[in-house]
Amino acid sequence: ITMLKVQMLAAGMLVCSVATAVEEVKVSSFGYDPDDSTKFIQAALDSGARKVVIDRMEKPWITQPVKVKSNTQVVFEEGVELVAKRGEYKGVYDSLISVVCVSNVTLRGIGKGATLRMWAADYMKPPYKGGEWRHALNILSSTDVTVENLSFVKSGGDGIYLGEKRGTNRKITIRNCVCDGNTRQGISVITAD
Repeated sequence: ITMLKVQMLAAGMLVCSVATAVEEVKVSSFGYDPDDSTKFIQAALDSGARKVVIDRMEKPWITQPVKVKSNTQVVFEEGVELVAKRGEYKGVYDSLISVVCVSNVTLRGIGKGATLRMWAADYMKPPYKGGEWRHALNILSSTDVTVENLSFVKSGGDGIYLGEKRGTNRKITIRNCVCDGNTRQGISVITAD
């Protein structure tokens, strides 16, 4: 066996071990900061794991806007709170969680569910520019998305928004969710098939 073949075999084994190692991750394995865990949450979402578990901590997960990629199941342990970081979300289109131009995504609360919370009253006064688009969950031009057993509370826009960036949303399932105290509506469906 030549040295090149040995290197190729070793590289192939490494790729296989990495691929199997990221089937499921817990966000806390990336870290936790009670003041701002954005980098840990986004790192878990970007890890390539098919299942990302947002595990329950003693305090809420405080975050700036985060985005979910295709082929990702995000599981919120029972009682988890994902809370918008105060003083952030200055952009009128900033949303707590965005699912944009992706497919095969699930956001699911376990047991009695989890809560995604923003600060609606804050967004109606300076230094914020007024608007109705700071959604808790922003779904744009995506396919095969399931959202279940979650509460969306006090967003600066809608609890859940289905809109368009490049084409319509397709095969969206929203089940057993609560939208409460959001600035505009509980759910807005602008485009869906």
